[in-house]
Amino acid sequence: MATISQTNSTTGVNHSPSLSPLDGGKEGKSQQTHPFDESEYTFGKRVRIWITGYCASFILIGVMIPIVSSAILVIIYLSFPDLVVDLSPIVRLDSHSAWHILFLAHFVTIALWLIVALVGYPFASAQSANPGSYGLLKGSLCHIRAKLGIDGTDHDLRMLEKRCEDIKEAIDQIRKIDKPLKYINDERIRAALTTALASYIDIRKILYNSPTGLLWACGSGYCTAWRLVHQAEEAIIEFDSIQEIIYGAMRDKMALQGSEISTKDELLDTLIQAVMVLQPAAGVYLKEHQPDKNNITLADLKERAFEEFLSRQGISQQQDSIDTSDEAKATARSALRRVKRALNTLQDRGWEGLLRARNRLLAAIAITGVVTHVMLCISILTAHSNNSPIIAATAFYLVGAVSGLFGRFYQESLTGSAVDDFGFSTTRLVATPLLSGLAGIGGVLVLLTLTALGGSALNNSNVQPALAQIFEVKPQSLLMAAVFGLTPNLLI
Repeated sequence: MATISQTNSTTGVNHSPSLSPLDGGKEGKSQQTHPFDESEYTFGKRVRIWITGYCASFILIGVMIPIVSSAILVIIYLSFPDLVVDLSPIVRLDSHSAWHILFLAHFVTIALWLIVALVGYPFASAQSANPGSYGLLKGSLCHIRAKLGIDGTDHDLRMLEKRCEDIKEAIDQIRKIDKPLKYINDERIRAALTTALASYIDIRKILYNSPTGLLWACGSGYCTAWRLVHQAEEAIIEFDSIQEIIYGAMRDKMALQGSEISTKDELLDTLIQAVMVLQPAAGVYLKEHQPDKNNITLADLKERAFEEFLSRQGISQQQDSIDTSDEAKATARSALRRVKRALNTLQDRGWEGLLRARNRLLAAIAITGVVTHVMLCISILTAHSNNSPIIAATAFYLVGAVSGLFGRFYQESLTGSAVDDFGFSTTRLVATPLLSGLAGIGGVLVLLTLTALGGSALNNSNVQPALAQIFEVKPQSLLMAAVFGLTPNLLI
């Protein structure tokens, strides 16, 4: 952080020092590259980024590959059982063996996997994995850059400056704004400035060194970047203008009133007191916070009764004077920073919880798909040219999957609004046909088996039903599959 000592010559935006060591009063050298500018990637770097993104896309697409492979295997087994034998006139293959069908199905699956991973490459990048979050992240990063007085621009901003003259002029106007450096010798401010700069640098490192990869496909990169953004925004409170702080405090007050934080009453009181210290006139715009009626204690009732008694007796109660000294204002800024930290922690933990739930569901989809695919392969290898059970199981699976998707569609049609959940709802939609299809097969198997066992017990018979007799396409079996597919919790 040696650049902090060079801020005696230039100033930045919003009461913050310009930290660019190339500013030194040489306005004629504005065309030079700033230390925070995003460097152009070399060819080797571009290749590494592409390989990282492709591998991440390959892994992400791999979650659905077992299901796709099962579908391809069933199609080839039922529709083209002798396709491999016909395509290989040189090597003689046993037409009664199913191994060549498994080989062909997996070969087609792997080829399709490689192609789809190439198409899905953009979704493993920071820009496309979650465009909404990435756009807000870039906007917050530009705001932090302006607050810290950093003149460097990233690649996107430089491209906009070349194409749009008004944007370039607006940026030049921002850089010309002069602000006093009255706090640069304050140790507390220097510590906050160092924290903000370190957070900014870490964000730039993440976006530059890892623009693609599993961290964006899985969402952990967004959580890390936003945590750093929040850390920088909290540090900026220590040296930002009072007007900006009050604006942020009013926004935090509204967020606290609608939150479920257990200590929100204490945080609201802290926020209001801190704002009153920084700017007493702002108290007009902050309505008195009314605590939750369920949280009113006996001490609160005694205090209100005492105030009412003094009011009836005509005794004026002495009001506490507000300390507006520099030390009190510094303490107030730290208090607002703590309130901001509480809100940001709640938001960050909520996002991390959504991502953990989504990634666990993706892992469950992959594992369940692999187990299902292995069971399908074993069933085909042991079918002995009798494909009726495979046809019946496929029919039950499809009926259950369609029923589950129908129920999911009905639930989504009733949803009035939704928030950005990092693809968790989409992942649940993908998991629906897998869960409902398996529930359809399992429901038919359980009900028909129990029915057959009950009939055998009543007739004192030891004859057990064979799987070929259970897996038959009958109307009642299809109805069972539809019911269990719509309500898989009946089987679970």
